[in-house]
Amino acid sequence: MAVEADVVAYLDAALVALIAGTNLYEGPMPEFPDTCVAVAHYASQRSDDYVMGASLTAPGYEVEFFQVMTRDADKATARTQANAIHALLDNFAGTMNARAYFHVRSDGTPTDLGQDQTLRWRYVANYEAQKVRG
Repeated sequence: MAVEADVVAYLDAALVALIAGTNLYEGPMPEFPDTCVAVAHYASQRSDDYVMGASLTAPGYEVEFFQVMTRDADKATARTQANAIHALLDNFAGTMNARAYFHVRSDGTPTDLGQDQTLRWRYVANYEAQKVRG
């Protein structure tokens, strides 16, 4: 999905510690590496806001929902990474990956999911994005 690629490109450019394909991924969280961030699109919603009326044009924007998950063996590192990403994304308006985003807002601060089966800490936050079509 475009929203995954856009957010990954944005985070890759904005945070020195994240490198797309190395520790920053599109889609569900991979099993390895231990320290990583994943951006996954999980839903879309119909937009009723038409540019010049429903009979004339397509909606002026799309609504996409995505989740950002951080993971690290150290709880403080996973939390710090999640909070840094949240500070960049929550209430964002601008351009990501050459696509206009009118508004990105979170459902709340990153949530601690606890440790996975290999004792790595995970934090997650969900976001709603209003962006141009495509």
